[in-house]
Amino acid sequence: MTNFNSQSTDINWVEDVYQLLMDIARSSLSDIPRLPDNFSQKALPLLQKVQSIEEGHDGQASSVVSGYEREWAQQVRQFLLEITSVYLSEQPRMPENLAGRAIGLAEKAQAIKESAENEPPSVNESDNSVPHPDVLLQLLRESFKIQRSKSNNPDAPQWQQAITMLDVVQGMYTQVRE
Repeated sequence: MTNFNSQSTDINWVEDVYQLLMDIARSSLSDIPRLPDNFSQKALPLLQKVQSIEEGHDGQASSVVSGYEREWAQQVRQFLLEITSVYLSEQPRMPENLAGRAIGLAEKAQAIKESAENEPPSVNESDNSVPHPDVLLQLLRESFKIQRSKSNNPDAPQWQQAITMLDVVQGMYTQVRE
């Protein structure tokens, strides 16, 4: 399965988005809330990249396949467009909860980046009918974490048990594979 880590440029893009979002959060929480210096110079290339990813015209196949990653990319695009319109207006007014929204998107960027860095090598392209078990287990782990965060009871012991059982399965698979 292809995702953000299939292309190093996508990992760099996620990192650049993360940095800009954190800059926005820091600047908006200062004594005099404002946007970061050179905001437009930083945001424009990121907006162009997210648009090319969404359209799949990146000079290569779009690497954003996961619904979670696609949704995040769209949220980033909307957020940056909103801030850009404020930045360019004659009477700029900071949007509500700017820092909170920026931090929320930055946390998702960090999770995507960590997931990309921790993912095992991709499946052999000649056998793309069934993804590698390590990939499937990692995707299941990420899905559990996302579902847990959306759950009405994220602290339920069953969530931790399910994740622990997944760790056991992954360990057993590693032993069998060796």
